[in-house]
This record gives sequence, C-alpha cells and structure tokens, in this order.
Amino acid sequence: MEKLTPDDAFELGNLFRDAAIELGNWRIKNRASLSQSQWVELDEREIRLLNDASGIYTNAIGLVLAESQAPLARLQSSVKNAKSAIRRIVIFKQALDLASALILFAGAVISGNVAGIPAAVVALEDAAAAIVESSDSES
Repeated sequence: MEKLTPDDAFELGNLFRDAAIELGNWRIKNRASLSQSQWVELDEREIRLLNDASGIYTNAIGLVLAESQAPLARLQSSVKNAKSAIRRIVIFKQALDLASALILFAGAVISGNVAGIPAAVVALEDAAAAIVESSDSES
C-alpha cells in the first residue's frame, strides 16, 4: 500500500472530527440520563478525539501504511461506521466503548504504529457492530 497522501490524512482527520462532534451531540441529547461523572468522561473523550483529529491533520501525512493490512478505504469506512453507530447508542457503556476504540485507532495513526492499526480497526469495527446489533435487537 502507498503512503497516506495529504488529502487522505485530511479526510481521515475530518472523519475523526465529525465522529467527535457526533459523540458530543449524543452526549448533549442524553444529558438527562447521564450522571455527572459520565458527562465529564464523555466530554473528556470528545475533546481527546478532537485533539486526535488535529494530530492526524498534522502528523499522519508521512505515515506509511505499507505494512498495514488495512487499506485506506477500510480505515475510512470504519470511522464512518462509528459515526453512524453513534446515532444508535442506547447506553453510556456503548458510547464509552466506541469513544475508546476511536481514540485507540487515532493514536495508532498519529503515532505511526503501523502494526497497531489493524487491531485498532478491528476494535472500532467491533464496537460499532455491537451498537448496531444492540439497536437492531431493540427494534
């Protein structure tokens, strides 16, 4: 696989920023059902995701994904699926699990940890799938 281009890095950063915004919107929409500590914890994760998006904008341009088994399309798809899953979150733990998976993924990209990217993508896909399965079973 080729190097992540500046346009690819910018798009990936946008996806993380959008996911952080979706998480914040969910947090605000569900404020009444969240404890103060849950509110604060999600707020911290939202801020972390926004910071990670900035890090991706500035650091991911030179990331080489040649050793990664996850193509760029899968990386982008995983984050898009996470954004969609945020709209289906029912309980706080789902929000926390998804935010944690996004942070793990962003950290792998920002740090250039090519070996960690596939595991982070799997964690993100698993968290998003659990939310979708949960919301589908409640319908």
